[in-house]
Amino acid sequence: MHGKTSNTKQHTKIKERLPYEFLLGFLCFIALCNAYESSGEEDLPHKKIHLFNWNHHDLDTLAFDPMGAAARNSIGVTDEDHCPDGWIRFSKSCYYIEQEMMGFAKAEKRCFEKDATLFVANSLDEWDAIRHHTPKAFFAWIGLVRFSSYEKSEALPRWQTEGGINPAKLNWVIRPYSPMPNGWSSVSNCAASYNAAVAIDSASYVYYYPCVSSFHSICERNATLIDLARNNAQFV
Repeated sequence: MHGKTSNTKQHTKIKERLPYEFLLGFLCFIALCNAYESSGEEDLPHKKIHLFNWNHHDLDTLAFDPMGAAARNSIGVTDEDHCPDGWIRFSKSCYYIEQEMMGFAKAEKRCFEKDATLFVANSLDEWDAIRHHTPKAFFAWIGLVRFSSYEKSEALPRWQTEGGINPAKLNWVIRPYSPMPNGWSSVSNCAASYNAAVAIDSASYVYYYPCVSSFHSICERNATLIDLARNNAQFV
């Protein structure tokens, strides 16, 4: 009789322990899973970062080479560094005014070869500071396009990379901004900046032109982009 009572008490203690042991085991399992996932993320050679708003697939013509910014040379731009000869510095980025006149596609490729993108203005101060360096009485390509394939859903053009200011704030010919009064059509998708010869700011403006037009262009080595590329980020 005593042996039976002892076995019953022991069985009861085991039953009482089971929920706690199960809970402890479950929590350990979750912790191991989280550690595994974190370890896997750290082992990735790079993380994908959404940077580009358009590429060579977005135009009817083969305007862009199918290469991401990670393929560019990693030339850093910091407070201690100087821009290369012939480049302009604003804040932590460098800019190059292309003197040769060419179509939009070639201009983008030329910037790419210089470890840069077409100019994307992140502020009005940056926009005003850089656009005045282009040749007087000429147009210059910038990294701004309104695609025919998006015309029904997007009135505003797209900057080449993330972080650009609202394009409607630029000095368009007709304001408030509207695409067609500013030259946009199914064959005029690319935006160019005109730098007036006279020292009147209102005489300079932004306007849409056919992407095959031959203009000057502005290239930009964005400090943020270069730093990410240096850290093996994969841009998409």
